[in-house]
Amino acid sequence: MEAGLALAIANGVLGKLGQIATEQALNEASLLLNFKSDFKWLEKKLRHISVSLQVADEQSEQNKDVKEWLAEVRNIVFDAEDIIDECGVEYLYTNTSQSCVSNCSQLLFRYKMGKRIKDIKERIRSAIQDAQELKLFREVAHLSQPSTSTSQSERRTESKRGIILDKATPAVAVEHKVDEILRLLENPAFRVVAVVGMGGLGKTFLVQHVFNRSKHRYECYARISVSQTYSLRKLQCDLAFQMNFQIDSSISDWLAAEFIHGKLDGRRCLIVLDDVWRTSVEGNLISRLGLPTGSNSQCIIVVTTRSRDVAQNLNAHIYEMPHLSEDDSWNLFCQFAFRDREGNRPPEQLERLAHQIVQECGRLPLALRTVAASMARSSLTSDWDAKLGQLKKVGTGEDSVMKILKLSYDSLPPYLKSCFAYFSFFPEDTHIFYCTFPIEGAIYYEDYVIYLWIAEGFIPQEKDREQWDTGLDYLNQLVNLCLLEVDRVKGCYTVHDLLLDLVVNICKEHECEFDLPSKETSCRRLLVAKKDITTNEISERRLKCQRFLRTLSFSHIPGITSIPQQLLDHVRVLRVIDFSRTAISTLPKCVGNLKLMRVLNLSYTQIRELPACVRRLKSLQFLDVSFCKSLQSLPHWIGELSRLSHLNLERCSDWGTLTLAYMPKGISQFLSLRTLKSDCFILSTEENEFLSVKDVGNLTNLQEISFSLKDVSGLTSLEDGIFDHLVKMRILRVANIIPATESDREESSLPAFPEKMNVMKDLQQLYLSRFSVPSWICGMENLTDLFLDECCDYSSLQKMPRLRLLCLRNDSKCRELPKEFGESGGFPKLVKLQIEDFPLLEELPALEEGAMPRLEGLGIMNCPLVKRVPEGLEQIEDFPLLEELPALEEGAMPRLEGLGIMNCPLVKRVPEGLERWHWLSRGKFVPSG
Repeated sequence: MEAGLALAIANGVLGKLGQIATEQALNEASLLLNFKSDFKWLEKKLRHISVSLQVADEQSEQNKDVKEWLAEVRNIVFDAEDIIDECGVEYLYTNTSQSCVSNCSQLLFRYKMGKRIKDIKERIRSAIQDAQELKLFREVAHLSQPSTSTSQSERRTESKRGIILDKATPAVAVEHKVDEILRLLENPAFRVVAVVGMGGLGKTFLVQHVFNRSKHRYECYARISVSQTYSLRKLQCDLAFQMNFQIDSSISDWLAAEFIHGKLDGRRCLIVLDDVWRTSVEGNLISRLGLPTGSNSQCIIVVTTRSRDVAQNLNAHIYEMPHLSEDDSWNLFCQFAFRDREGNRPPEQLERLAHQIVQECGRLPLALRTVAASMARSSLTSDWDAKLGQLKKVGTGEDSVMKILKLSYDSLPPYLKSCFAYFSFFPEDTHIFYCTFPIEGAIYYEDYVIYLWIAEGFIPQEKDREQWDTGLDYLNQLVNLCLLEVDRVKGCYTVHDLLLDLVVNICKEHECEFDLPSKETSCRRLLVAKKDITTNEISERRLKCQRFLRTLSFSHIPGITSIPQQLLDHVRVLRVIDFSRTAISTLPKCVGNLKLMRVLNLSYTQIRELPACVRRLKSLQFLDVSFCKSLQSLPHWIGELSRLSHLNLERCSDWGTLTLAYMPKGISQFLSLRTLKSDCFILSTEENEFLSVKDVGNLTNLQEISFSLKDVSGLTSLEDGIFDHLVKMRILRVANIIPATESDREESSLPAFPEKMNVMKDLQQLYLSRFSVPSWICGMENLTDLFLDECCDYSSLQKMPRLRLLCLRNDSKCRELPKEFGESGGFPKLVKLQIEDFPLLEELPALEEGAMPRLEGLGIMNCPLVKRVPEGLEQIEDFPLLEELPALEEGAMPRLEGLGIMNCPLVKRVPEGLERWHWLSRGKFVPSG
C-alpha cells in the first residue's frame, strides 16, 4: 500500500525527468538546463528504485525496516519533485528583467538549488544501498512485466467510459424490504423508524428507495445526512432549505429548533436522517433539530444507524437490516463481475471460483460490489484463485468488510491508489458534481478533483493528451470499480462512508493530518474541515509542519474570519489552498511568495476583490471564486496569471449590475484557459477594456464558456466564424439578450443560432436562450445535454443519437410539442426530460412503444393548461384541469422508477395497465383531496 503511493509519485517525477532529458521542457524553463546532467542521473536512479518498490510492497506489513525505507523513499521523491518544479517556474519570476539584481537573484537560486540536488543525490545513494541490504532488488525482470499489461488493461477500460453512468445501480432484493418499511410508516404507532445494521449492508441505499417511493404522499419532505462530525445548525439549515423556509442566522440553535417545530407541527411530512452515529449528552437529536414527535404528530422520521443504542435513544421502532440471501448475493456479484457478458453469466472456468468468492464476501452488498468490480477486468483463473486466497485470510467479524475493502484498494494500480486516497481531502458526505450548471451548496465539481490530482503530481504529462482528460479517465475507472458511487438524479459522485474511513486511515499513515497539529510534524497535507475552530486558535497553535506542506485546507469553517500571516510565512512548496466556506475577506501578502501554488479555492467567502498577492502566483492553474456574493470586479492584472486553465466565477455578486456583467480584456491572454465557468456575462462588440467576441476566438484551448449577446453585431461576429477557433469546446452556454424589434414581436421570431457552431464536434452540453433551434443540431453526435430556455422550434430533437438530458423552459407561445417526440425509436438514449413554464401548453404527444426507451425521469412543472399527459410520468404536480391518466401500454418507459401524483383534484382513478409495472404494483395511488 505504502509502496503504491510512493510509486505513483515516483512515476510522475520520472515523467517530468524524462521530458527534461528529451528537452521537451527546456524551451521556456531555461534554468533547468543548468542541472540537466543531475536530472538525468536522478531519472536513472529513481527508475531503479521504483522497481524495488514492488518488492517492498510485499514486505512492508511484516518488516519494520522495509516500512521505514519506504517512508524515506517517499520523502526523497517528494523533495525531488519540489526541486524540479521550482526550477521549472523560476524563469517566470526572473526573466522579466535583465538588471544586476535579477542576475544576482538567479545566481543565488542556482547556488541553493545545487546544494539541494547534492543532498538528494546522497539520500538516493543511501536508499539504494539500504535496498540492496534488504534484498529489495531481486526478481527485477519478473516484477517489471505486469506494469505493461496493466497499462494495456487501463487503455481498454478507457473505451468503456461511462459504463456505470449509463446503467442504473442494480436494486437487487430491495423491493420487499422497501415494502416492509413502508408498512411500518403506515402504522400510526411508529412515528420514528430506525434501520439498524453494520456498515456495508446497504441501509442508505434501501432508505433512499423508501424515500423516493413515498415522498410524494407527504406535504413536505427532506433527506439529511448526519455523519460523525455534524453541525446541529447546518442540519437545521439543510432541513429548512429542503422544506422551503429559512432560519435566521442570528438566533440560537434552541430557538431555531422551536422555529422548525412551529413550521412542521400539524403538517404531514417525511424526514430521513441518514447515518446517525452517536447518542448525544445534549439530548435526543430529533428534539434538538426541532422535529415534532408524539402520538398526535403527522411527522414521519426514518433513521439509519449502525448502533441499536442510537435507535433506542431516539425512541425508534427498530428494523434490523438483513444480509442478502445467497441467491441475491450471487445475482449482485454477477451484475458487476460479468457485466459485459450476456445475461451477466460467468464463463464456465470461473463459475466455481466466483461462487466461493461470493461466500467469502459475507453477503454484504458493498463488499460484493467492490470485489466483483475489481475482478471484472480479469478472465484469468490464476487471478481469481489469488483473490479467493486473499479473502479466506480475512475471516469473519465486524471488521471483515473493512478488510475486504482494503483488499480492493490494495489491488488498484499505483496511480489510482493515490487518486482515490485523495478523496480524504473532502468532508464527510460531500457530493462531487459532474452536472452542467451551478448548484447552490455544491462547491465541489469533478473539475476540482482533477486539478487537485494534477497539482499533487498524480497525473502524468503526456505528449498528445491533456492531463484533464487523463484525470477524467481515472474518475471513470474509480466509478467502474465501484469505489465511487453515482447519483444520477443529483448528477454527482459520492464515496461510501466505509470507503472514506478507509482512505482517511491510509492517509493518516502517510503524513496527512485532519486536525491542527500540536507538535512538530512532517505532514504534507493538512485537511481541516467542519471543525469548530476560530482564527485565534490557528494563531495560537502555530503550525509545526510548514516546511513540508503541499496542501492546506480549512474548508467549511465559518469561525475563520482571516488567515494569520505566520501561518504561511515559511511555506515554500505549497501547491493547494482551500479556504472555501470560511468568512475570510482577504489573504495575507505572503501568499504571493508561493511559487508552486496551482490551486486556490476561495468560493463562498467574503472577498470583495481578488487580493493583490494573487497577482504573483504565476503557476496558478485553478482559481475558484464562485458564490462570492461580495465580489465587485476582476482586476485589470488578471491576464498576468498566464498558466490559468480554470476560472470559476459562477454566481458572484449581482450579475444584473455592470460590475460583473462584463469580463476584463486580460482574460484573452489566458492561452491555456480550458474552462471559464460563469453566469452568462456580456461579450463586448467594441474595442474597449472588456472581453469581446473576437477575443474569445483567441482562446483556442477553451472547452467551457457562458456568454450573452446584447446587440446584432455580436451575433454577426459569431456568424463570421469564431467557432472555427473553438473546436475543442465541450460545454457552451449562449444567451440572446438583444432587444426585440417591433417586427420581431409581431412575427414572434427569434434569431437562428449560427450554423458554424457545428464545427464543435466534441460539444457535449449546450444551453441556448432566446434562439430558434436550428434543424442541423440533430447532427451533433456527441451532444448529451441540451437546455433550451425561451427558444422555439423543437422539431428534429428526437433524432439526436446520444442525447441523455433535455430541458425545455419558459416558452410562452408553445401550445403543443412536436408529435415526433413520441415516435417509436425517438430519443434513443434520453434519460431525463424536463418541461417547465409552458403556460399555453395543453397536450403532450402520445408515446408509441419504443419511444424514449431509456427514460428514467420525466418532470412537468408550471404548465397549468395541460389536460392530457403521456403514460408513465415520474411526477405529476399542479395540474388543476387534469382529469384522467391514459392507459399504459406494455413496454412504455420500461426504466421509469416512480410515479407521484399531487394537487390534481380532478383525477379519480389509477390508469389502466399500472398493475403490469411490477415495481409499482404494490404501491398506493393517493389522489389529492
